[in-house]
Amino acid sequence: MSINPLSKLYQSELGQETRNSQNFLSFKGTESRSELDLKKVWDVVRRRKIFVSTVALILFTATMAWSTTRKPVYMSVFRLLIEPSKSNPGQQLGVALDEQAAGTNYTTLTQVLRSSQILEPAFKSLQKEYPSLTYDKFLGNLSINRLKETEIIEVSYLDNDANQSLSVVEKLADTYLNYGEQLRSRNLQQGIKFVEKQLPTLYRRVNQIQSQLESFRESNKIVNPEDRAAYLIKMSGDIEAQQKATQARLAESKALYATLSKQVGSSPEVAIASSALSESKTFQALREQLQQLETQISINTERLTPDAPPVKALMKRRDGVLAQMQLEAKRTLSTTGTQQAQGNLSGTLIELNRQLVTVSNEIKALEARNQSLLGTAQQLQASLTTIPSLVRQNVDLQRELKVANDSLDRFLANRESLQIEAAQNTQPWQIIASPAQRPAPVFPSIPQSAALGFIGSVFLGVLAGLLVDKLDDVLYSAEDLKQDSKFPLLSVIPFYKNLGELSLPAMASLRNLPAASEGSTQTAQTFSIDLSEDAAIFREAFRTLNLSLSMANLQNSLQSIVVASALASDGKSTVALNMGLAAATMGQRVLIVDADLYRSKLHTYAKVTNEQGLSQYLTSDVSVHHLVQQSPMEQNLFVLTAGKPQMDASRLLSSAKMKKLMEELKEHYDLVIYDAPPVLGFSDSLILSGQTDGSVLVVGLGNTGRTALLESLRGLQLSGSPVLGIVANCLKPGTHLAHKYHEYVRRNYNSDVVETV
Repeated sequence: MSINPLSKLYQSELGQETRNSQNFLSFKGTESRSELDLKKVWDVVRRRKIFVSTVALILFTATMAWSTTRKPVYMSVFRLLIEPSKSNPGQQLGVALDEQAAGTNYTTLTQVLRSSQILEPAFKSLQKEYPSLTYDKFLGNLSINRLKETEIIEVSYLDNDANQSLSVVEKLADTYLNYGEQLRSRNLQQGIKFVEKQLPTLYRRVNQIQSQLESFRESNKIVNPEDRAAYLIKMSGDIEAQQKATQARLAESKALYATLSKQVGSSPEVAIASSALSESKTFQALREQLQQLETQISINTERLTPDAPPVKALMKRRDGVLAQMQLEAKRTLSTTGTQQAQGNLSGTLIELNRQLVTVSNEIKALEARNQSLLGTAQQLQASLTTIPSLVRQNVDLQRELKVANDSLDRFLANRESLQIEAAQNTQPWQIIASPAQRPAPVFPSIPQSAALGFIGSVFLGVLAGLLVDKLDDVLYSAEDLKQDSKFPLLSVIPFYKNLGELSLPAMASLRNLPAASEGSTQTAQTFSIDLSEDAAIFREAFRTLNLSLSMANLQNSLQSIVVASALASDGKSTVALNMGLAAATMGQRVLIVDADLYRSKLHTYAKVTNEQGLSQYLTSDVSVHHLVQQSPMEQNLFVLTAGKPQMDASRLLSSAKMKKLMEELKEHYDLVIYDAPPVLGFSDSLILSGQTDGSVLVVGLGNTGRTALLESLRGLQLSGSPVLGIVANCLKPGTHLAHKYHEYVRRNYNSDVVETV
């Protein structure tokens, strides 16, 4: 594989790497709660797979054994088509009948079909053939359901006896068909009775409205108010035209009368003659008679033709009066003037007087006609104002009469329709699927029982596994560890089964890689290293651990720390070694001190000898510099082994010589890591913690319990040194967190960097 130099990753991109490490520590918060819960369940199932499988197998076996020993249950079924009556009187007449409501409400209908009133006769008939049949069993095994969104009712019956199951549904089919016929007949008869009951009321209503309409027409002397209104409007227009013509003729006549009057008094001779004639009583009487005749002629010519006998007679009488007036004028004027004046004035005066009389009579006739037309127009206008009210009353009566007639016609038509339908012998309900028995028992169904038994057994097995896991005190996940400890989770170390196979030459090659200069765009030189992806992720976890410690203690530089565990076999020595190796790779001078004087293992992992070590230094005068060995894994990594086991290790570690050594080591190394014994059962870790900058507690997942964790943390806190955090060790592959760790590394680093780690 090809790799990039680590120097660029650790030096020029240290800030970015720090952020990536922090992101990994908090990656769990970015996933949904439901997904996390499912993954936790899966982790429990993996841990308890034997227990879960055993419980599921036992339950599945019991389910199948129970199913195969049950008596078979047979089902018989038929389907019934429910057709609501097309001549439903309740729907057509706008009323609701209780019996008909069950015909369209299928929920009510199914309850009616299960009622004792319908089922009891069928049950008694069946009980004669099957004496052991009880009504409760009969009703309990009966099922009536409507097929979704259809008018079909499915009736089924379950029984251990196949023949009895079929006999029951056959009997029920006949019973329901008879009930449907009875229901139809009852509904039709009730509909007919309802119609006949309503008809007298409808007849009375029609007659009442017709009487009101007749009274309305008689009282107003009108048949159709709309026609009357049209006639009055036309008459009003004609009268208005006549008024205008009469007023025009009246104005002309008045003007002519004024002209004639001026002519009569225009000359002295005419004035004298007119004065003499005005004093003649005979002449004035003839003049009045002439005026009356002119008036009569004017009146008669309005309604008769000029050739009519009455008009001719009046004109003849007028001519006679005019002749008499001529003679009287001559006689009167003969006494007042000369014969010549008499001859000249008599004709002129007679003609002028005749014209004046004619015009005067015409004026009077026109004025009378104008007044008559005015009165007629007022009467027409008064009649027109009453028309809207009459029209509204007539429309209301006509509408009421139409509604009443329509209702009467509808009831009559429905009565005839119901009578015809009642006379017909038709089945309202139909059997569309004849009573038949299912070919195989519906219970027990081996495939169904196997499927349900498998699902139920697996579910209960998982549930039992979760319960057992909940009662277990051992910590199995980093999530539980972080929640229970309340201390920072510095890193999660994945499980790596080939820990001893990490190539030491490869680690040396990592150290000797040339660094790429900052800002260079040229790809760094690559080397082939046989390092698997699991090993890369394993190393990345320790880089994360070191970066987490650095970020958490920016203000106080860490020069010495204690790596301890709650119990043995938690992997503290492995963590201490790889933690120091990661720091040394980043350029620090690191010393790892194996302070476990009871059962030291660090020298085995570090590939160094353990002939002499810390115990020899504390019990003799040998110089510590002769005891410190350089690790073949990294030139900046040094190891001080434990040496020969000591039974009184606590006394040695708490001695003044040990304290002096710890201070001296701080001056010679950038970081000193003490691999201490387990906290529980030994005081060595507490003694060492009090002399260092802090302690890190390693917890082996699947090995350490909650109680041991809390007791260890409490002991470390009592030492006076701060607890820097917790390291979760030996995260098994395939768990939720291990999978997310792999995905994180792949997502945040390119392939070269992954191989480098």
